Amino acid sequence: MDSAVIRFGLLSLMSTLAACVPTGDPPAAVDAGAMVTYTKDVQPILMAKCSPCHAGQNQGRHNIATNYADAHKEVDSIDSVGCWKDESTATPTMPRTVGECSLISARNGRMPMAMRCDQNLQPPPTICVTPAEQEVMAAWVAAGMPQ
Repeated sequence: MDSAVIRFGLLSLMSTLAACVPTGDPPAAVDAGAMVTYTKDVQPILMAKCSPCHAGQNQGRHNIATNYADAHKEVDSIDSVGCWKDESTATPTMPRTVGECSLISARNGRMPMAMRCDQNLQPPPTICVTPAEQEVMAAWVAAGMPQ
């Protein structure tokens, strides 16, 4: 294959991924005694970390950062690594919802995509979903993902 074609392909991929880099300050942790909701607690996390790709861009066929109903959609994409199967046993685990998979993807460091959040040397916390934010999302999922 021509090296110019390969370089162009790599540049296109890098450009696409760069558009998905989250920006903004991380949201504050939620009070442990308070009911966790999408609107009050989880949406600010999703907007800070996921909105470059999931707030109208429909990547992964959902816009969970701006559309509460998308949290309850069943995942239908094999791109949702960790949501299609339990990676430790390779046992199928579907169907799961986009909301459930957002937590799984944040915990395994695969989202935000290509940001190396699953590596030992992590990027700044403004990019990756922090452990405190993951706990907020976990409480929301455990409560049935209320709006």
